[in-house]
Order: sequence, then C-alpha cells, then structure tokens
Amino acid sequence: MAIVKMSKFELVVFAEQRAKVLKALQKFKEVNFVDIKLRDENGEIDKDTVEGVTKYVNNEELTHIDERLYQLSSAISLIKKYDERKTRLRDIIHGNENYTFDTLSKKALTYDWKKISSELNSIGVQYSQIKSEISKKYTRYDEIDLWERLDVNPMELKKLKKVNTFLGTIPLKLKGDFIGGISKLDKTYYEELKIVKDEVYYLVISSIDESEKEKLSEVFRNSSFSVENLDIDAVPQDYKNELQKEIGELKKQKRKLKAQIKTYSEDLTDLQAVYEYMQNKKLRIVESEKLAQTENTVLIKGWIPTEKIQEFEKVVKNEAGSSYYLMFEEAEKDDATVPIKLKNGKVASVFENLTGMYAYPRYNEIDPTPLFTPFYILFFGMMGADVGYGLVLLLATMFVLKVVNLSSQMRKSVKFFFYLSFSVIFWGILYGSYFGAEIPGMWRLINPSKQYNTLLIGSIVFGVVHIFIGLAIKAYMLIRDGKALDAVYDVLFWYMALMGGMTYLVFKMKNLSPAVTSVSMWIMIVGMVGIVLTGGRDAKGVGAKLGGGLYSLYGISSYVGDFVSYSRLMALGLSGGFIASAINMIAGMISGSWVGMIFIPVILLGGHLFNMFLSFLGAYVHTSRLMYVEYFGKFYEGGGKPFKDFRTENKYINLDD
Repeated sequence: MAIVKMSKFELVVFAEQRAKVLKALQKFKEVNFVDIKLRDENGEIDKDTVEGVTKYVNNEELTHIDERLYQLSSAISLIKKYDERKTRLRDIIHGNENYTFDTLSKKALTYDWKKISSELNSIGVQYSQIKSEISKKYTRYDEIDLWERLDVNPMELKKLKKVNTFLGTIPLKLKGDFIGGISKLDKTYYEELKIVKDEVYYLVISSIDESEKEKLSEVFRNSSFSVENLDIDAVPQDYKNELQKEIGELKKQKRKLKAQIKTYSEDLTDLQAVYEYMQNKKLRIVESEKLAQTENTVLIKGWIPTEKIQEFEKVVKNEAGSSYYLMFEEAEKDDATVPIKLKNGKVASVFENLTGMYAYPRYNEIDPTPLFTPFYILFFGMMGADVGYGLVLLLATMFVLKVVNLSSQMRKSVKFFFYLSFSVIFWGILYGSYFGAEIPGMWRLINPSKQYNTLLIGSIVFGVVHIFIGLAIKAYMLIRDGKALDAVYDVLFWYMALMGGMTYLVFKMKNLSPAVTSVSMWIMIVGMVGIVLTGGRDAKGVGAKLGGGLYSLYGISSYVGDFVSYSRLMALGLSGGFIASAINMIAGMISGSWVGMIFIPVILLGGHLFNMFLSFLGAYVHTSRLMYVEYFGKFYEGGGKPFKDFRTENKYINLDD
C-alpha cells in the first residue's frame, strides 16, 4: 500500500475542557501530539510567541499519579510473588483480559482498588519487616553460636572483682604462641571454646595483679588477641534457645501474612487493569506538557491521518460542543517532521515490524514493506526448505491464531511465521525434503545434495533479480521527483554495465552467439563509460569529476560481493537438510534394539525440534540481512519518525484489540 497521508491540526478549547477532550482523543487513539515550543534554542522567548501564552505544567498531578502507579505496581508484584496457582493451558489460551477504553475506565471507577492495594501494601510492609527481623535474629544467632561452649553468663563474669575476664579470638596460626605464652602465667586460666575457619575463640580469666596484667598484655600482643564484647545477659546456649523461639514465632507471623496475601490472588487481574488505566492517565498528563495555554484557553497541535479528519472533528465536537477552534493543514511532502504510519494489505502488514527495525521511511519516500515482502517469504522458505518443518510451523501458528487470545502485536508476529510456513513447505517439495528424508517416488525439482551448482546459480540469479528491482525502485523515485537524468546516470548506466557484463561473460565462456557476445560487450562498455562520466558530476573541476566517476565505477566490485552474498540461500538450505539427514541417520543406527525403542523418539523429536529452531533462526537473520544490506542499500534511506498512537503499550491487558 503506502505511507498514510498525514494532516497537521491546531485545536483551541477552553481550559476547563482540556481534560475531557484529551480523554476523548485518547479513546480516538490515532493522534500524535506536537510539542509547542515557546522558546528558541537559546532559551529566549520565540518572536512568534503571543504574550500571555505559557506551557501547561502540572507536576503535582504527575507526582500523584506516579504514587498511585507505585502503589498498584507494588500490590501486583506482591500477589505475583506469592501466587501459587499453577499456570494452566486454559490460562495460556485465555491470555490477557480484553478491554475497550470505556470498559477499562469503568473498571477503574467501580473497582475498589485503593482499598485493596492499600491493604496489600500494608501487609507487604509487615511481611518485609518480619523478614528483616528474622534475618537479624539469624545473624545474632550465628554470632552467639560462636560462644556456645561458654557455660556462664558473660555479664556475671564482668561483675567479678578479683579477676579480669576476657572473651576474644586469635588467628589459628598463632595458637601455639598463645598457648606457649599463657601457660607460663601462674595466675591466669584459659579455655578454648571453638575453632572457626582461621580463628580460635577463648575465655581467659586472670588475676588483677599488676604484674600478671602486664605479662598477659604481652601475651595478647604477641598472639594478636582480639577482645570481643559479648553483650548478652544470659548463658549463650540459653540465649540461643530464646532466639530460636522468637524466630519460630516470627515465622508463624510470616506464614500468616503470606496466607493473607494469597487471599488476594483473585484481585490480580483487576489490579492489573487499573494499573493500565493509570498508565494511560499518566500519558495524558505527560502529553499535556506539550500544549500551550492562556488564562482561559488551551492550544493543542498534532498530527492525525488525513482519512481520520471527519472522525477527529466529530470527537472534538462531542466534547467541546461549538466552543472550539479547529484547523487542518495537509502535510508537505518534504516535511521531515511528519510522523510515519504505514498501511498495508493483509499479508504485507505483518512485515511492517521489519521495516521499523531498520528505519521508518521519510514522508517523501515510499514504503518498502510491500516491495520486500514477496522476496522475504521466498528467501526464508529457500533457507528453511523442508515439508515437515513447514507443516509443524503451519499447524503450530494456526493453532495459536485460532485458539489463543493474543494482543494485536503478538497476533501480527504469529501471522508473520504463519505466512512464512507456506514458503518453507513449497521449497521443501521442490527439494524433496521431508524431515530431512527422501520419500521414494515423490516428485522433486532439484536434489540439493547433488545439484548444488544448479542451486548456487539459482541463488545468485535470485540475487541479481532482487538487486535490479531495488535499482528499478530507485529509478522510479528519481523520475517521480523530476530527476529523470539522475535515473539514467545512477540506474540505467549500472543496468547496462552489470547486465552487459554478465551476458558477455556467460556467452563468452559458453562459446554461444558471437553477435550477442559482441553486443553485450558494447552495452557494458557504454554503461561503464557513462558511470565514469557521470559518477562524479557533483564534484567541482574536471579532475575531481573524473576521479569521482572512476571511484563510482570501482563500486562494481561491491555489486559482485552483493551477488555472491545470495549464495547463503543455498548454504543455509543445504546445512539444515544435512543436519536433518544426520539426525535420521543417528536414529537409524540404533534401530532394532531395546535401546533404540527408548532413544529413537528422543533423538528424532529433540534433534528435529532443535534443527528446526536453528534453521528458522538462521533463515530469519540472513533473510533480514539480505533485505537490509543488499536490497535497501540500492534505494532506501529511511530516517522517518514513527507515528505514536495516544496510548501506552499494555503489559497486562489487550486494549481495543
């Protein structure tokens, strides 16, 4: 089809009508707002700005909606985290809930989401606090566990007046030095309590005598004794037991709160719907900041599809009555600011994502989607060629499309592979490949394993046709824009050089018609001379023009590379077929035994599924590369800005699908 024709609008409504007009436009959906600039690049007020006009800003409302979204998101995450309901096939088939814009708004207004989300978040806070408390108590338990062999209360030890008591650790490697030193002290008692990793835990009781204190201090220094402060008023083992009781009680509370969270499982889909409603409401607030306002009015600018003008005006009239000003202006062809919306037929429309992945066309270009779609289908099938693989892909996508509730974007993605499956089957029949095997007596056009030269030549011929069509599109665009001579210089001369050269080589090597050989040679020469004379026409000076022309002619080597690049059509088709045959061969080698009865189904099913995945992945990547590099490189520049509908991308629901 084509790029959708766009019109720019200017709408003025009363300030009190802003909210309901924007909500109505969001329901309309196909609006791309323009940010109204009141200041230039230097931050100065633009000379065209009318006095009294300001930007619309409502930070308070935006902050409020962000808080609500956070509240909803936290509640949703909490339910999903502890929802133990198993995902059933029925749930997968059902997919996301379907909503219209009106039913979504009604859900947000009637469902008591504030109460539910508030309760959930309150439970969530308690749950987090208890988890944190349990974690702290486990940490404390581990700390006390190091002193479990201490059978006295540390606080009681500190109360002793005639002795000094120390709890501490030394490095394991200094244990010998410590024991050797402390054993010489007559008025000091020590007890080894525990060894953990590279540390030894000790209880030391020593006389308060000054001489003994000095000797003990020297032992501590020599053995790197580190004094620990065990601040508990109980025997460590008793303290541990008490901690265990407290942890057990906290775990009960945790389980109780978890059970409470599970009771809200049925609220999940409703909360998700309200979340999506709030996301769209936030978008209205964010887009409002693109508007300009006076004390009593609001100015809205944007783009809509030209075909939607009457519907757009009807929406505005329904909300604003007769109190509005609305003006339309059709987009200029060369306006780089026009957002791009593509509109194609039933098949080509599912390939629009590929165009978007590369670059949207500019408004004065043509939509390449319908121009590459037939080739994409053809080349993908040639690389994945197998009847069995194609049938699996066809049946799988048919099942999903018929049974599963999909979003519009996901439906397009599934349809993409649905259409490709027919090409895979078609080429599989031509190659005679059925899950990598041959069926005796079954017709096929070519045997890839034996006629690979024919397949290689055919692949390159497809490449030549593909690239020449790309050049033809370039010629059309140049002629359309009134640049007929440029079409001669940049396309016709290349046609002559390439077609003449290829014809000359083929007829010369095969000793075919001398007349055709001679004519093709002169066509090639004329084309090359034309490229040299015109390839540098934009340069200044004769020398520069000639140099530019010679450099342009050197570009013929890149065409050779482009043609050879299409050999991947053969290579991927062969590799997938050979791997499939190898899988069948391995399965055949263990047939006829009890081992084979067990492993043959596993080998065949697992092997072919894996090979199918690799074949289709390779076909997707390499076909896309042929489109983006070899094909688009001949005529397509892109650089357009995609049209953004006045809606958010939904995670949890299907809106207006």
